[in-house]
Amino acid sequence: MVNLCEVDCYNFNDCCGLERKSSLFVGNAEYCLAEAYIYRENSTAYAICREESVIGLVIILDRPTERDEYYSFTDLFIADDFLGKGYGKEAVHAIIEKFKSERKRSIVEIQVHKTNMIAKSIYVRVGFEKIKDADWDSNFEVMQLKL
Repeated sequence: MVNLCEVDCYNFNDCCGLERKSSLFVGNAEYCLAEAYIYRENSTAYAICREESVIGLVIILDRPTERDEYYSFTDLFIADDFLGKGYGKEAVHAIIEKFKSERKRSIVEIQVHKTNMIAKSIYVRVGFEKIKDADWDSNFEVMQLKL
C-alpha cells in the first residue's frame, strides 16, 4: 500500500535520489521538484511512499482557484526499482482519495501523452475517460474522472 507525503526537508534528498532510465513522459525528480516549487501557489509536490521508502513523485494541483472547475495532478512517476508492481495504480487511487476527502471539486482532469500506454491503461482502469485532445499539444489527450 502506498501513501502520499508532502515533500519536506526530511524526505527531499530521498525524492531527489529517485532514479529513472527514461524521462520520455515526465522529467527527472529534480525537474519535477523545481516545477512544483515554481507553481507552489497552487500545487504541492508529494512523495509517493511505501512503508518508509520514497518510491515516486507527483505534483498535485491542490489549491484550485475559484475559476478552476476540476482537480488535477501532473508529473506522476514511480522510480525504476519499483516499476511493474502496481504502485502507479495505488498512487492514482491515493490521489483520488485525497481529492474526494477535500470535497472542493467533483472532477479530476489530467493530460497524458498519447503514446504513454502504461499511464493511459492505469487511468482507464480507475475510471478516467478521454474527453478531447489537448489544445496546447496534439500529442496529449485530456482525460477526466468524475468523483
